[in-house]
Amino acid sequence: MHTITTDLATGIIEVDASGFWTIEHVEDFLRDLEREGRRVLATGKRHVLLCNFSKSAIQPQEVIAMLQRVAVSMPLKSRKVALYTEGKLARLQVKRIASVRDDMAVFDDRESALAWMLEHEPSN
Repeated sequence: MHTITTDLATGIIEVDASGFWTIEHVEDFLRDLEREGRRVLATGKRHVLLCNFSKSAIQPQEVIAMLQRVAVSMPLKSRKVALYTEGKLARLQVKRIASVRDDMAVFDDRESALAWMLEHEPSN
């Protein structure tokens, strides 16, 4: 359903989402994301989030609505969030999630998403 890889040196949290999500899964995902965000914060950085939705199913509306709410209200927010997927229908859902924040963007592939995310990043 999701895997999270965190690079503490860069502050990049990378998520691979797959399958069909439920509200319970979103809650599990948010707990995992919060934990990883705190790990990055402990290094003195704020994280950036790179999310791959290429293997994700079309999600129920309540899951998309919950992800939109959390994107705005999450206490430990990412500096930037780049979401990507090749699927046309999934892309529409991902765009709905990203529409709630100016620092979220949607891309067709990982390379474009990563390039945007790293634009204007302070050098360490």
